[in-house]
Amino acid sequence: MRSDHFLDEVTSYIRSKEAKKYIEAELKAHLHQAKTELVKKGYKEDEAEELAVRNMGSPSDIGQKMDKLHRPKIDWKLMSMFLFMSAAGLFLFRFLFNDGNSFSVLKQVYSVAGSVILVCGLLFFDYRKLQRWGWVFFTIGCLILVQFQFSNVLVNGSPRINIMGLLSVDSFVVLPLFLLAWAGMLQSKKMNVYLAAILYVCSAFLFLITVNLQATVLFSLMVSVMVWRSGLNKRKILITAAVLLTACVSLLLISLRDIKPYQFERLFAFVTPEKFSETSGYLYLKLEKLIEDAGWFGHFGSHGKIDFSNEMTTDFIFVTITYTLGWAGALLIGLLFLWMIWRISRIFQTVKDPFGKMLVSGSLALFTAQVTISIGMSLGFLPIISVSLPFMSYGALSAMVNACLFGLILSVYHKKDVLRLKKI
Repeated sequence: MRSDHFLDEVTSYIRSKEAKKYIEAELKAHLHQAKTELVKKGYKEDEAEELAVRNMGSPSDIGQKMDKLHRPKIDWKLMSMFLFMSAAGLFLFRFLFNDGNSFSVLKQVYSVAGSVILVCGLLFFDYRKLQRWGWVFFTIGCLILVQFQFSNVLVNGSPRINIMGLLSVDSFVVLPLFLLAWAGMLQSKKMNVYLAAILYVCSAFLFLITVNLQATVLFSLMVSVMVWRSGLNKRKILITAAVLLTACVSLLLISLRDIKPYQFERLFAFVTPEKFSETSGYLYLKLEKLIEDAGWFGHFGSHGKIDFSNEMTTDFIFVTITYTLGWAGALLIGLLFLWMIWRISRIFQTVKDPFGKMLVSGSLALFTAQVTISIGMSLGFLPIISVSLPFMSYGALSAMVNACLFGLILSVYHKKDVLRLKKI
């Protein structure tokens, strides 16, 4: 059999066009090397080629094996868990609003449906096309943050932007843009620790002036993890981080003299809520009481003690889950989140593409931070800030942002074996 016929038969079994190209080039190189060695041993050109092809083995077996190893794959475990958690959150919200506002339930249905569509779209999108646009994403993200300064819509003192009159969003919305930005910029040869520090300070300042502490915290955690996972000098990263932390602490101490009494009260209420039971400590005590009364199996079907204000279906949804389903239900939800975090970390370990690793590490940091902070503040371990629990909290913004994270993770996983073949 001629080598070209052999290659045609092998590649006929490979469904991925991209993998087919790399496999054909690899096999052609092996055949050329084997043929050259046989010619040196005294074989004629035609004889050497036929013998080299024969020594490679069955083309159908090779083709089927290569197709199985290097075709794009979907992480059905993570995808299934994403769909399950989305459905569970929707069911919980529908149950809580059984006698409530049907329009709110319909909005949540649209949010979940939109997030699933977004994940599926990103799954089959080639994420590598976004790598060279890192600086563009960073610029767009900064410009959007600047736009918040001109907004006339305020919610709890934080400016918001209306999108086509349908959705009001805060600065949390730009986190996926900065995820793509930092993943791309950290692959640039021009990037170094000091430039990264300058870019972080500038963008973090823009987050701060949007009066959105939670977005600033999540952004900082995401960038910290991505920079640490990059190829930048670890010693310089630690020194620069220490300098920035010292500067932040110094500015905080200087600003203490300008803090109003009610702001001090909010700080102390986290430590000793009993002393401020009528003011800042009231919410801490209320959440603590609901958690204590939950029991192992909760009050499913009898949740009259819960005031279903916006906070109990968004920021404190885990308290609602615990009171409704009990500690058993809350523990199950917590274990499912832990499994998702573990699964994403496993994907990170298997990915070889540097840009893909940055996307997965940043997405993992953002998702883990949301889960940890939301559950931590619900259980009284962390001060109260407005952070939604992924999949469970009401709202389209949280659903869309987390759909972007999972869509990018699944997209990276989808291409990982093809890209591994490219490097062979």
